[in-house]
Amino acid sequence: MDFYSNLDSRSLDRNTPTLFEVISAKELENLLSPSIRFVLVHYANKYPRYLIRILNRFDELNLAIRGLVEYSFLHNWNSTFIEKFYGLKRCNQLDLTLENPVTGQLTKYETLKRLRRSQVGVSLVEVVVVPYLKEKLDLLYDSLLPEYLMQKLKPDESKKDLAKYWFLKLYPAISTVLKLINIVFKVLYLSGKFKSTSLLQYLFGIQYSRLNQFDYRLAEQRTAAYLQGVSTEPKSSRIRPISLSESVVAAYSQVAYPLKKSLLFGSESVLPVSIFLLKFLEWWNTSDVKKNFKTDTVTERTPQVPPLLNNEVAASRRMRSRLVTKTPNCPLCHEEIHNPAVIETGYVFCYKCIYTFLREGDENAGKCPITGKRLVGCKYSQSAKEWKVTNIRRLMI
Repeated sequence: MDFYSNLDSRSLDRNTPTLFEVISAKELENLLSPSIRFVLVHYANKYPRYLIRILNRFDELNLAIRGLVEYSFLHNWNSTFIEKFYGLKRCNQLDLTLENPVTGQLTKYETLKRLRRSQVGVSLVEVVVVPYLKEKLDLLYDSLLPEYLMQKLKPDESKKDLAKYWFLKLYPAISTVLKLINIVFKVLYLSGKFKSTSLLQYLFGIQYSRLNQFDYRLAEQRTAAYLQGVSTEPKSSRIRPISLSESVVAAYSQVAYPLKKSLLFGSESVLPVSIFLLKFLEWWNTSDVKKNFKTDTVTERTPQVPPLLNNEVAASRRMRSRLVTKTPNCPLCHEEIHNPAVIETGYVFCYKCIYTFLREGDENAGKCPITGKRLVGCKYSQSAKEWKVTNIRRLMI
């Protein structure tokens, strides 16, 4: 950082972003999908009926949705969703530079710097497809590695095992070489010799620049053309009445205009705000703030474990009528049951509530919170100082 603070600002290219800006955008881009997955896993634990199928197909759904969003931003802004948030863009690498450009020359120059269709496709592959393939290949490598270590692969006997063998041999080396090449490109970008930060960008002539007045003016023209509708005001010189087709077009324009404005508002405002909302949800669900915020109220409402009932009292008709409950709320959190789970005594709780209640108890715990009966599936570990719970069964309703 001292090196950059001592540089003469007049010698720097104001249109070229620094490496730290590019890396920051890339890191946030890489954290986007894991953050969405984490939040989805958290809420799928509460609402499995609605979210478990989405979670099982998360990679494919994320690939499709992010592909559409990133293609829209690359096509319109020549930048990804995160890069546009940082004020960066990708542009076509040109050999010419303008020293003192006039307005007409600058507009033509910026038009030539716009990404070609092939470069948009390559950028989309780099941002969406490459991380997806890398994640799948990493999972495949991790699943095949135990077979190789236990010498279960027979490359001499099966072509399938031969392919697995060479994959396990070559994949780490190829992955390491590609990482080293990209590091070299980043060092060259830092020195100012290259304006591409990866091998794929260099091969297709893609470099980084900053969003400027030309890009925002182009976006305003695109927005105006998108919102342009058919005028429904009658002309003063018109004699004949409005036809049926013109009435349909006028009605469509009246309905489509607010929808288009809402869509533009969502893409320009809601999506950037969703980044902070997503990171806030991830922080909220992983930090102790949420637990401390609810500790007092939950502790006050959680019933204490009653003394153990003997068989004669538990078998009496009066006591059984008191033990049977018809409320849909969880006896621990006193809220509607999410992700229901049943224990040995037959009582139903939220899975998270009963698991936390049994696991975090002291040495004298391991009992049903309603009847106080000792649960067979709860074993206390002296070394770990916690209960090992194996008697909870989830209910699919």
